[in-house]
Amino acid sequence: MATNELAEGGAKRMAFQREHEHVSPRGLFDQVEPKGSRRFLTAAVVAFSGRGYHATTTRDIATLAGSSPAGIYTYYATKADLLYEISVIAHQYILDETIAAVAVHEDPIGRISEVVRRSVTYHAEEHVLARVVNTDFRALDVPRLAAILKMRRQISTIVRDEVARGVELGVFDVNHIEGATIAILRLLDVAPWYNERGPMSPAELAEVYVALILKMVGASHQGGDRDAAVNG
Repeated sequence: MATNELAEGGAKRMAFQREHEHVSPRGLFDQVEPKGSRRFLTAAVVAFSGRGYHATTTRDIATLAGSSPAGIYTYYATKADLLYEISVIAHQYILDETIAAVAVHEDPIGRISEVVRRSVTYHAEEHVLARVVNTDFRALDVPRLAAILKMRRQISTIVRDEVARGVELGVFDVNHIEGATIAILRLLDVAPWYNERGPMSPAELAEVYVALILKMVGASHQGGDRDAAVNG
């Protein structure tokens, strides 16, 4: 390959990295091996976000990654393989965050607050990736879908257990634990609407949601109310 072709290829890769670094601000793909597969994961998120999973082709993904269609097959046989790896990485990350959150505090209010704080911050910071994952994971085949649903149930169980624990200890006032759990989980996913150019940072939004959800579960001794706002 001529020197100018090598330089052009390098420039394209650098431009791709700069243009799409917003895909995962936390660098969720940084540890993926082999290293060459990372740009295809990033390109897949961009493509799925823009066109939707079903309308995206492997050629679209390869083009975004600055590769030929043949290049993608070195790492992934189908776009479903890409979606599955993206979904596993994202779900495992937020599952680990949820597990870590309940280890920070001993009291139910502190624990549910930390779960909300970490989850909302994640969904806001990683809103491009989270939006794709939470929308398109249902397109996976049955065995792969089952693996993702298992992780989602683990997260749901942690939240439900914390709500139930708070009720048992008399610090939460909830009539329907399962209903409260579903409501909390729905609220945590701010990815569909969050705008980083809006009036609140992910951290600020997280604190608003902590206050909202503590009110929702009837938490005693919340430590004061916070004004709620919505990013636009």
